[in-house]
Amino acid sequence: MGRRGDNAFKRNDAIRALRSARDAGLEPVAMEVVLGPDGSVTFRIFGENTASKGTDAAGARAWDAEIEKLKGRGKG
Repeated sequence: MGRRGDNAFKRNDAIRALRSARDAGLEPVAMEVVLGPDGSVTFRIFGENTASKGTDAAGARAWDAEIEKLKGRGKG
């Protein structure tokens, strides 16, 4: 078996994200790990109603833009 590559995040980071979602009142049903080009890691936690509502590409871009603003890296 080949050697694994370096992980961009640790198991505890994912557990912390799930616990934070639960503390905020969201019962997680799915989690997506997004690795940024600069090595950053974003956890997207999806709740029960997310699957029924769906998300279009424009909505996802708007959320990503707002997250970047909060991080202080975005334009606008």
